[in-house]
Amino acid sequence: MTQHIQKARATRTACVLATAALIAGACSRDQLLEVSTPDQITPELAGSAVGANALRISAIGNFAYFYGGDYGGSFHGLSITSGLLSDEMEQARGGTEHIDSRAQNDAVQPLTNTWGSVGQANTQLIRAIKALKQFAPEMTQADKDLKATQIGTLYALRGFVLLLVGETYCNGVPIADANDADPHTDVLSNAQLWDRALGQFDTAATTLGNTTADAPIKTLIAIGRGRAYLDQAKFPEAAAAVASVPTSYVYNVFYSQALENAVWGWMNGTLNYAPADREGGNGLAFISANDPRVTVRRNTDGTPTPRAGQDGRIHFTQTVFPLATTPIALATGIEARLIEAEAALRAGNTVTFLTKINDARATRTDLPALTLPATQTAQENLLFSERAFWFWGTSHRLGDLRRLIRQYNRQREAVYPTGPYFAGGTYGTDIALLPAQTEKNNKAFENGCANQNP
Repeated sequence: MTQHIQKARATRTACVLATAALIAGACSRDQLLEVSTPDQITPELAGSAVGANALRISAIGNFAYFYGGDYGGSFHGLSITSGLLSDEMEQARGGTEHIDSRAQNDAVQPLTNTWGSVGQANTQLIRAIKALKQFAPEMTQADKDLKATQIGTLYALRGFVLLLVGETYCNGVPIADANDADPHTDVLSNAQLWDRALGQFDTAATTLGNTTADAPIKTLIAIGRGRAYLDQAKFPEAAAAVASVPTSYVYNVFYSQALENAVWGWMNGTLNYAPADREGGNGLAFISANDPRVTVRRNTDGTPTPRAGQDGRIHFTQTVFPLATTPIALATGIEARLIEAEAALRAGNTVTFLTKINDARATRTDLPALTLPATQTAQENLLFSERAFWFWGTSHRLGDLRRLIRQYNRQREAVYPTGPYFAGGTYGTDIALLPAQTEKNNKAFENGCANQNP
């Protein structure tokens, strides 16, 4: 079972089927609906059923923009920006070394436009929910079901925005409430963001009905809850949340030729960024392990094919996302199994831990079953390595590095890339993303983040 999110942007066509089964935003080439970006939806239009639906589609698009970027729009997305600060990706161009080397400059891209997409995704989801509640018709039971599915989906996506910001950004970031009449901004810690994410997932679940279209959204919510509980170190609750999730489940963010997957665009269209390999000594062997889950172009003898980046240095080209139209998974049944595995490991149940790890691996024919490492540290390393290779490029790794420090008592410089930086100088000490410097014009955030604690 797979769901898709289609990004909606100005002068481009977004696809939506007005059926409950596909209302999460799946795209049909047979039925098209022209929509504008939020800034082109006038107050008069917004105050109607047509305008409310346009806001809904654009809000879903804003989420996709925030999550995976748009190469055509010169935007990186959280997937690349968080990947650079972790050990997943490395810069292959000038100007982005500050993120890759853990010494961020909050006045320049991609930090500035990544943070801008956070606010846009959050506020437009809020506005779309409000508009649908007020203007979506409820003349028949089918109309009521459709409205419930649409609104429930938006609540779930807003939960993921808050969840992801809590995992990847520093403590104390400003989150607006999108109340144009009386605007208010809350400055929230990571822990508060996860609490609010859970609240959005709860509201999404109570909003949804019991139609066929609601089932995959309920599964998306279950994985979101499990992930938030994992962030909160509530391991039994996390496992319980995902227990019924099918291992085959996938909820995708979908892109197109006009709205490209930015990981592909920035790494394949032009080599601005690349997969990292044992970055800064502590990084995982994303290339040299030759793992089938994180793939690069290779020669006939199996060696990685070298390619000159925009910086003139030799890098390698990812093939995890082989096309501009390749979707990026937001939530999967594989993640559910690994959440259960982690909960079992924390409870000292190494048999279930290994079973769940191998249940995930059994979904592929090119991944042999693993045996249990002898020590607890090695078992933890196996868990986080499995998560890293399964979820490469999907905005998981940075949050996991922070959890290794926060929940597993690892030292920062034993987790993050450290030492000499390949493009010159040495790695800094940043462990979380920073909001754009311009956000400090907001009085609620004039002193910046409280800290970068994990």
